[in-house]
Amino acid sequence: MIIFLAIGIGFYFYQAKNTDKTFFISPLVEGNNLNVSSFSIENAPLQSLRGKITSMTGEISWQGRIATEAARIYSPVTIQQGEKLITGEKSSLNLDFKNGCLVEFLPETEIEVIQTLPENIVFLQSSGTAKYVKTGDYPLSVRIKSLLVQGDGNIVISINPEDLLITLDLKSGTAIAAYNDLDYLSHEVMFQAGEILVFNDGTRKAVLK
Repeated sequence: MIIFLAIGIGFYFYQAKNTDKTFFISPLVEGNNLNVSSFSIENAPLQSLRGKITSMTGEISWQGRIATEAARIYSPVTIQQGEKLITGEKSSLNLDFKNGCLVEFLPETEIEVIQTLPENIVFLQSSGTAKYVKTGDYPLSVRIKSLLVQGDGNIVISINPEDLLITLDLKSGTAIAAYNDLDYLSHEVMFQAGEILVFNDGTRKAVLK
């Protein structure tokens, strides 16, 4: 399951990087035989879930799919896959993907919405603290630096920038975390509600408490 998820994330970045290429079509080719891609850099696939900001306080920044950097917003916007949200100091935000998941941003948190296709919902958390609550039947995964976690309940993820420690506090349900150590050996750790996984991104070691 983790392998398939890694392949899916890799395809996403490959597709996004190659959208600016130009393709030439021979005039001898019949128009009716062309398979025109419906991919749009501006709009996420129609089948992907859209997120709704249900509450926001303080300084909130949003980077859309076609933006080159994040800009401050003063009212809620619809969130698509491929977009990013950032909370400032003393700021918070709640993001709801109906029948998918809820994401609660604490201050100074940056999260990118990698994929919201029903088959797999994937986020990339770069900083701060956030709570993820699965509300649907779709798999929910979060990448945090060198760590990938998939859970089916309520999990709080925190990143300490000073000592490179990542803390996964599982409030309900079960979860599985996967990572490669410094020798490129793969590891998986399964844990359940009430347990806390601490991962050192510098040493690539995990401790379950």
